[in-house]
Amino acid sequence: MSDLFLWELGTPRVYAIWLLVFLAQIAVAEINRRWNWTVFALWTVGGLILMPYAAFHGTPMVGWFPFGKYVIMVLTATMNGVLIVYCKRNPVKAHRYAIWLGVALWVGLAANIMEANIRDLTIFAQRDSYYACAANWQCLQDINNTHTIDMIAGLPEARGVTAPLHSQEWYSAVATNLAAHGVGIDPATGFRTIGGYWNLMSALAGLLNIITITGLGKIFVTSRKGAKVRGLIWVDMVWPWVVAYDLWNHAFLYNALGDYTWYCTLALLLACTIPAFTWAKGQWIWFRCYTLMFWIACNNLLPEILVPPNGMTNFATMDPTANIVCSGAALAANVILFGYWLWKILKHKRNPLTNVLYPELAEFRAIMNEHADDKDKYFVTDMIKETPYELGFEPTSTTPPRDGYVGHMPWWGRTDKRYPKLRTPVAADPGLVDKGVISDSQWDVPTPEQQSGPVEAGSTR
Repeated sequence: MSDLFLWELGTPRVYAIWLLVFLAQIAVAEINRRWNWTVFALWTVGGLILMPYAAFHGTPMVGWFPFGKYVIMVLTATMNGVLIVYCKRNPVKAHRYAIWLGVALWVGLAANIMEANIRDLTIFAQRDSYYACAANWQCLQDINNTHTIDMIAGLPEARGVTAPLHSQEWYSAVATNLAAHGVGIDPATGFRTIGGYWNLMSALAGLLNIITITGLGKIFVTSRKGAKVRGLIWVDMVWPWVVAYDLWNHAFLYNALGDYTWYCTLALLLACTIPAFTWAKGQWIWFRCYTLMFWIACNNLLPEILVPPNGMTNFATMDPTANIVCSGAALAANVILFGYWLWKILKHKRNPLTNVLYPELAEFRAIMNEHADDKDKYFVTDMIKETPYELGFEPTSTTPPRDGYVGHMPWWGRTDKRYPKLRTPVAADPGLVDKGVISDSQWDVPTPEQQSGPVEAGSTR
């Protein structure tokens, strides 16, 4: 069979299945976004009910690691569902505690990336043992003996082997082919893996990707009047970060699970990135959560179909050049992202965690215009110098609403440290008033009685 650069040239069946997986992932995440109750029905209740089945049926085939991932994703999917429902029902509190909502999402995302980085480093450290296992017929036999599914017979290196299936001669011939092609196998999982310095490149890219996560304190739910669907908007998660993440995630999985990346990176990443760049702007984190939840659930509940190498697998070429290119692209993108992140911080003197960092980007502006009302437009910008009007967010008024939302960090204590410009008074949030937060009244939006004249566009009074 001919090879493309990353994968073999698959059969029509492989491409049809890819399209089905891609569309199914988008459909499930979109259903969860439009009807939030389905999150709890599918993933909380359904996930818990099916957990024993996944444990006792799936783990003998694929081990405990995928099951652990399944448990974590059930919790993560439930948390995201709770967050969006809470934000819809308690908008004032959701804005008051926005930083903690952001921290919860950050912990889940950063832990996921760091877990992958550790796996990359593990592959690098154990690469020699993987090559040794692949070249040893006894190790290959042990892999099949410790799994209830055949992890060897469907591999490309088993094609054309004429010895009786699963005989010592058969395993020896497969081992010879693996060694000749320079391919290793992880004895714990049975997955083909080649390790090298590209694992270190990918791990560094992942670390930079964690560092450059921004805008935790300005996550909100769609508030524009007339919006048909109200999504969870992480407005600062724009294309520079998303593209860098996608390149890193693909590189990591190509290093760790090369034979499965046709579905678990190409289909899975596009299923969350395409919506985030088109009809669901600013909602990458939502689609990433529920497309990943869907795929991990399928792998735990249907491992006999999705895990063993078979006719639906589009095998990786196992060419180190492909790993180097993927990891190199991921590292380059994340180094550039880090430089851009640092430049924005220094130029605008913005805190990348509590504030938004990229409001000048056209994508950011499009997200605000599509999803935010005036209350959120002024909330998102209340800790930076620029006003929504100056940034092109098209507020209906150049004056912040008196009944808007107040950005406040818990460690500020009783001091209001928003940017000194015209802003919603602290009195708009009774919870902050009860905590004794003191505002500088010279920056409060005046009442109609206090206002002596119209406010000029972009002015501070």
